[in-house]
Amino acid sequence: MSYERNFIPAESKPFQESTFNSKEEIVNNENKEISVDKKILNQKEIGLRELFRNSKNPVEVILQEMDSDKIKEFVNISLLSEAKSKLSELTFKDEGEFVSKILAIGQPIWEITQKDKQDLFKQPNREMFTAEDVQETVKNIQRTKAQKIYVVGNVGSGKSTFARELAGQTNFKNIDLDHFFQIYRQEKNKEANLSELLSFVLEREEPPYIINHADLLNHNLSDKADMVVLLNPKKEEQIKSRQIRQENKTDGEWQNVNVDDYDKISQGNLDNLAKTKGEIVYNNDKSGTLVKSLGK
Repeated sequence: MSYERNFIPAESKPFQESTFNSKEEIVNNENKEISVDKKILNQKEIGLRELFRNSKNPVEVILQEMDSDKIKEFVNISLLSEAKSKLSELTFKDEGEFVSKILAIGQPIWEITQKDKQDLFKQPNREMFTAEDVQETVKNIQRTKAQKIYVVGNVGSGKSTFARELAGQTNFKNIDLDHFFQIYRQEKNKEANLSELLSFVLEREEPPYIINHADLLNHNLSDKADMVVLLNPKKEEQIKSRQIRQENKTDGEWQNVNVDDYDKISQGNLDNLAKTKGEIVYNNDKSGTLVKSLGK
């Protein structure tokens, strides 16, 4: 594989919202037009920028993802082989070129794997986290000068979406630990437990940052944070999100979690948050969003 890379830290080049139309027509390397929804393109672009900033070898991580069962289940071998061949020969000089070239190569695959997928959050008549929750968290970050923010919550609570919106408003680096499992595997050639993975991330990342993962409180790993955001929407809202994830085949490791355990997991998060030293600085009973400053 051949490519050049000049690393651009997150703080020097914050993500800007894409200017795609609602259904953007993109031309790939073979000049075939492919229509991909704006939301999907935006989410993919954000993810690629995060990957570029977090991984020493982002192309290898993408190649590894293309070998996963969740891709092979939907995409035929010839299309995958063609994309992997282009990736293996990819060259890029900076973040922008990396993102644009990966988008061009990956769009035929994403059009297949993302077809008919529903947006998990911001759906009408759902009591998930609100714009006010994000804004009030930003205010408390500014007031307390917090720089190490952990976003936690059960499956389907909106952690990744909340963390991205929070990162966008604070210009903090957004770190989704689920993505780092793949980066760790590629760089270390082995699997990591959550504690090992968090240590791996903290050794290489400097604050300010926002880290999100479901089990940070349950595994007592919040001691390095100075603010914790707990997303705890009602059980029925989490079940709706889970149903959508199952339909989209994106439920991940949570597919083995019994729905009957949701209340237990949520209560465990609340109990573990209560054990941490600090002060609740924001509480939205309707959406279930709690923000606690740990005073570090």
